[in-house]
Amino acid sequence: MEFHTTLNGTTMPVLILWHLPAQSKDDLFAIVYKELLTRRWVHPTYLEAVKQRELEYPTGLDFGDFSVALPHIDPEHVIHSALVMALVEKPLPFLAMDDSSQTLDCQLAIFPVLAAAGDQLIFLSAVTTALQQPGFYNTIIEQKSPEAAAALLDQVFANFVVEA
Repeated sequence: MEFHTTLNGTTMPVLILWHLPAQSKDDLFAIVYKELLTRRWVHPTYLEAVKQRELEYPTGLDFGDFSVALPHIDPEHVIHSALVMALVEKPLPFLAMDDSSQTLDCQLAIFPVLAAAGDQLIFLSAVTTALQQPGFYNTIIEQKSPEAAAALLDQVFANFVVEA
């Protein structure tokens, strides 16, 4: 389902993909790519770029009780900025961002699809701030519908402002 959210004064589409049957990271990346390409939000180079970047710069983040993947790519592969939140049926292994020898099981992957390089830091700050809020992760993954997940995300992002 497609929604919109506002982060730091910028409104962007949010694509929520819930209970995906992906069996691997490559499956997940292919599903997300197909959705993004259909909407003409990315260039055809996106899929290979996200796979290559994941190999070079792992994106798993360990929050203690849970882990989340934040696969992202360089802006030249993006036509229109967006955010994708994907919940897979079974956790997938991602290497840790801060220690590539560690494998993390991630059920939630959040893809910043950003056309401007400067937006990466704002986005990552907002997402990590949200995920560090007690109960936010469990509340998100327990949502029965993409609409409910989008409403929660929108509520958190609405209160996030980066001071200039």
